[in-house]
Amino acid sequence: MIIDRIENLSRYALLLPQLNTIISLIEGGTLHTLPLGSYTTDDPSLRYVIMRYETVLEEPELYEIHRRDADVQILLSGRERMDVADREGFVTTVEYDQSKDALFGTGRKTVSYHADTSHFVLFFAGEPHAPNLIDSEERAVKKVVFKIIV
Repeated sequence: MIIDRIENLSRYALLLPQLNTIISLIEGGTLHTLPLGSYTTDDPSLRYVIMRYETVLEEPELYEIHRRDADVQILLSGRERMDVADREGFVTTVEYDQSKDALFGTGRKTVSYHADTSHFVLFFAGEPHAPNLIDSEERAVKKVVFKIIV
């Protein structure tokens, strides 16, 4: 997992070259105005989803793990908390769904990240994470999640 300010995203482009496309999309300024939905890019290993929802849970019911994709999550508006669980204590309760590249389960929280619009988080494949949590009070959130096949 990497958490940093959005302006520092380029520091990690040697690790994941797809971040250069993400930076271009952010600098293009259209993410805030695009309709909700799924989008592809010229790079077949990078796609993204723009979503809107209300945070309603104070604690995660389940953590998710991806096998193929890394997630770069950036809030376009609002605030939310994202929890990360210990991989060794993770217990699968919903088996892997290849079409969603996700399995779900319970785990022991190790870190809470308080997301805002000035930061990004990058969850690597195999890292149990639970986004969409209340950060002090329920809030409307608009977010872009970039999916990078690694």
